[in-house]
Amino acid sequence: MILLKLFKDSKAYRFDELLEITQMDVISLTEALDQLVSQKRLDYKNDLYQLRPNYRVGFLDVKNQGFAFLLQEKDDLFIYEEDLGLSLDGDLVLVHVGVKNKVVDVLERTVKQIVVHVKKVNQTVMFLPIKPFRLQIEVEEKDFIGGEVLLIEIQSYEGKKAIGQIVQRLGFETDPGMDILELVYEANWPYEFSQETLKEADEIESIDTMPRRVVENELIVTIDGKDAKDLDDAISLKKDGTDYILAVHIADVSAYVRPNSFMEKEAFERTTSVYLADRVIPMLPRRLSNDLCSLNADTLKKCLSVTMRLDAYGNPISHQIEQTWVKVNYRLNYDEVNDFLDNGYSLVNKEVEQTIKDMYQLSYILEEKRVDRGALNFKSLEFKYETDEMGHIIDIHPYVTGKGQALIESFMVLANETVSLHLSSLELPCIYRVHDKPDPDKLIQVMQMVKELGLKIPKVNHITPKTLQNILNKLEGHPLELVFHTLFLRSMQKAEYSGKNIGHYGLASKFYSHFTSPIRRYPDLLLHRLIKAFLIDTTDFDKNYQYYEAYVNVASERCSVMERKADELERETDKLKTTQFMANKVNQSFKAVISSVTKAGLFVRLENGIEGLCPMRMMNDYYYFDEKALTLKGKDTKQLFKIGQEVEVKLKDVDVKLRQLTFIVKEEKKYERKYSRPKQKGKA
Repeated sequence: MILLKLFKDSKAYRFDELLEITQMDVISLTEALDQLVSQKRLDYKNDLYQLRPNYRVGFLDVKNQGFAFLLQEKDDLFIYEEDLGLSLDGDLVLVHVGVKNKVVDVLERTVKQIVVHVKKVNQTVMFLPIKPFRLQIEVEEKDFIGGEVLLIEIQSYEGKKAIGQIVQRLGFETDPGMDILELVYEANWPYEFSQETLKEADEIESIDTMPRRVVENELIVTIDGKDAKDLDDAISLKKDGTDYILAVHIADVSAYVRPNSFMEKEAFERTTSVYLADRVIPMLPRRLSNDLCSLNADTLKKCLSVTMRLDAYGNPISHQIEQTWVKVNYRLNYDEVNDFLDNGYSLVNKEVEQTIKDMYQLSYILEEKRVDRGALNFKSLEFKYETDEMGHIIDIHPYVTGKGQALIESFMVLANETVSLHLSSLELPCIYRVHDKPDPDKLIQVMQMVKELGLKIPKVNHITPKTLQNILNKLEGHPLELVFHTLFLRSMQKAEYSGKNIGHYGLASKFYSHFTSPIRRYPDLLLHRLIKAFLIDTTDFDKNYQYYEAYVNVASERCSVMERKADELERETDKLKTTQFMANKVNQSFKAVISSVTKAGLFVRLENGIEGLCPMRMMNDYYYFDEKALTLKGKDTKQLFKIGQEVEVKLKDVDVKLRQLTFIVKEEKKYERKYSRPKQKGKA
C-alpha cells in the first residue's frame, strides 16, 4: 500500500523511476506492482504504471457535518459519511470512484495529536474528541477528572482503536477561553514560546552594523485599530508643489531577530501571527511585538523606510529605501480617522487634519489607478465579537472597513510594489506574493450563475481582470452581491509566496511582495533581510546571493502552508463563536440565501452573515444533485434550489462542540397523486 501513495494526483511512473524513488530491490518491487495490477488498483500500459480510472489517491478533508472531500488537483471528490470507513480527517486514502465514492484503504495516518474532553460515568472513562473521529481512543494513564481537557499524542492505530498518551493537561471545559485554546492545540499551532526564546527576547540587543538616517521635520502618524499593540507601520506625507512625498516607515524587526537565533527559529515555525476572537497568538515574543519593534508614539524606533515622490496623478517619479530612526508624533485609530473623513469630527490639531485630508486624497488617486489597471476588490464578511469576562459571546457584528483602512491599505500596497519592483529590476533574490490566474472552468460556472441574474457578461475566453472587475461593479448593491463575491473568490487561485515572480492577478500588479508587516509575517522579515544584504550592507554579496537564492524557495513554501493553516484556525474560531451565539435560537426562523450546493445539502447564509447546512437527509422530497449546474431538484415537487436563491429556514440544531449549525429549509408541499375510482359498468 505504501506504493499507492506515489500515485496521488494521477501520476504515472516507469519501473526504473519507481525503483529509484522507493529504493526497493527489483524482485520486491516487481511482486508489489504485480499484486496491485492483479487487484485492479493499477494499470500497466505503454511501460507506465498508473492508477486505474476508477481509483483516486488523496488527502481527506472531513467536515464537521460528517461528510468529506478527497482533495484533488482539479475537482475534489465528495464522500458521504457512511463511505468513509475508519478514515480520519487529513488521512491519505485510496478511494473507489463511482456513483458513491468510497474509501477502500487508509494509506497514511496524519493525525498525530488530538484534543479530547474527559467524561466519567461511574467507573467508565470516555475520551470525547472535539472533531469527528471515528475511532475509539484509549489512554494508558489511569488518573482522570471529569471535565478535563487533554492533548493526546497518538502512539499507534490498532483496528478501530487509537492508542495514545497525555502530552498536556490543558485545563477544564469550564475554564475561561478554553473553547478557543482547545482549537489552537487541535490545529497543532505553536502557542507558547520556549523559555530560551523568552530569555533571548528579554536580553535582546540590536545587531545594527550600518548607520541610520534620523527622520526629522516630518509629521509621522500611525493609524490602527483601537486595541492594536503590534504597530509595524507609520506614514508621513508632504506636498512639494504638485508632487507628493510619501514616506512609509516599517518597524525594523531584522535589527533584533538574528538568523539562527531561538526567536528566528520560532518565527519560522509560525511564519505569521494569528488573530482570533479573544486573543492574538504572536509570531514574536511580546517584548518585541508590543514593545521594542512596535512604533509607539514619542519613542525613537528603528525602521526600514521607503520614501516615494509621486506626481499629481500618483505616478512614481523616484524612491529611496533606507535604514532610519523614526519617532511617531501621533497614534491615531481607524474609528477617529473615519469619523473625521466621513463626519468632519475634529482630530488632534489642524496640521494633523490637513495631513489626513492630503493622505486620503492621494490614497483615492492611487486606488483609482489600481482600478484602471484592473485590480479586483472582493468583498468578504468578517465578524467582530463582544464577549464577557468569561469569554461568553454577547453579540456579533460584521466588521466594517472605512476610509481610514482604505488609506492605509493603499499606501501599503504602493510600498510593497515599490520594494518588489526594485529588487526584481536588479535581478536579486526576492520573496514574492503571487496570485495566479483563476480556474477557467470554475469561473465559467460562477459567470453562468451571474448571467441568470440578468446581467450581461462577456465570453469567458475574453475575461481579463478588467472585465471581471466590470462584472463585480454591476453586482454592487445587489442583494446577492456578497454571495457572488464569495463565489468569485472560490474560483480564484489562492495567493501564496514564491521565489519566482508570476505577478499578482487580483491586484493586477506585475511586481508584488510583502514588506510592511514584519512583526506579524515572516515573509516581510525575510524581505527586510534581503534589502539589507543587497542594498545596504553588501559586504558578503556573493555569499548572500547564493544562500538567499535557495532559501527564498524554502521559506516561501513554509509560509504558504502556515498561512493556510492560520486561515483555517481563524475560520474554525469564527464557527465556534457563531454557533455559541446561535445556541439559544433553536426553532427560530430566518431569511437566508443559498451560498453553496453540494450532495450533502444546501449551505445557507443568514442576513447577519452566519452560515449553516440544510442537510438533504432532512428534506421532505428526494432531490437530484446536478454537479455542473450546482442545483438540487425535487423528484416529486420538481422544486429547484440553486446558489443565490432566497429561502426561509428554521434552525433545527446547534452543536457547539462540532461548531455546526443545522437548518431545515422551507419546501413546497409534495405533489400528491389523486386516484379516482373507475366507474362501474352497468349490468347487461
